Amino acid sequence: MGGEELRLISPSGLGIPAAEKPYLRIRFRPQSPRYLRIFWIDGAGRPVLVPDAVQIPFDRNFHTRWIPLTEKREYRDTIERISLYFGGRPGWVEIDFIEVRPFSLSLYLSDQWREFWLSRHLHPGTINSLQSPQIFNKPFVTWLNKLLLIILVIGLIFYFKTKHSKRVKIATKIGLAVLIIWIIYDIRETYSMFTIAKDIYESYVKPPPAEKTFPALGDFYRMVDFAEKHIPLNESYNFYQGWPFDCRLKYYLYPRRINCNTTSNIVPGEPTPYHLIYRNPEILYDPVSRRLISREGRNRTYISAPGRIISRMGPATYIFREDLNIMETK
Repeated sequence: MGGEELRLISPSGLGIPAAEKPYLRIRFRPQSPRYLRIFWIDGAGRPVLVPDAVQIPFDRNFHTRWIPLTEKREYRDTIERISLYFGGRPGWVEIDFIEVRPFSLSLYLSDQWREFWLSRHLHPGTINSLQSPQIFNKPFVTWLNKLLLIILVIGLIFYFKTKHSKRVKIATKIGLAVLIIWIIYDIRETYSMFTIAKDIYESYVKPPPAEKTFPALGDFYRMVDFAEKHIPLNESYNFYQGWPFDCRLKYYLYPRRINCNTTSNIVPGEPTPYHLIYRNPEILYDPVSRRLISREGRNRTYISAPGRIISRMGPATYIFREDLNIMETK
């Protein structure tokens, strides 16, 4: 949390033969990072960069990726340590499992089948499109486009050379199979759009104004109204959740000034007595010290002076204000 790069390092001494062409299989759910880069260290202590960055889709699902660690070159050494870098934007990522293993076609197809049926979510960053399932780290629809183009070119060549060749029939059958797969995929995406439209209707169109929530933003607008009532104009406030909320809060709560790990418009050295916590279980109020605590794993860090919660909107959504006499002392 709070940095533009998260680095995970495996224990040393893995001793996996690079000549066996192992894969890194990881199942994770990113909430902020845009990409994943992978390094590994060989027996001589030399770093090796896996060439291709793994692009991360913007949704709220767990995804399973297979990344070849030695795809581009032949290596005779061993893999002793692996480093994973999630980067691109501050935030956090949940990891279900990581393993280094030989490629398994049956397990890979099982993972891809599960990926294909993942529910699609409306996301502010991709409001006019849906995420296509990934195959070999490229969107499924990209492979369909390439395959269709190859089939069309081969079919045209065979057709003009000889109309009665068996190859023409084979190419026609392959093209028909691709068309059927394309139609199935299109039906799958149409169903995804239907579920998104249904979600928008049930959560945003149908409910009364006080109960409206918007997919991917939740009850953000209620939180804006809540903050407007309890944070005075021209005050600065800390906010502990980044994109896609920070840029919107900066606009909706102006001229109040926001300070968070992805944006800031506060005046340097200016007191920031207010703390806005929105659905963030990592930020806790300690009634003994009367301070806010940031929880990262087993670590606990004080992030405020003593104060009190002045208003609540929900269990993990509230406004904390530091004591005014302390602020005057500062």
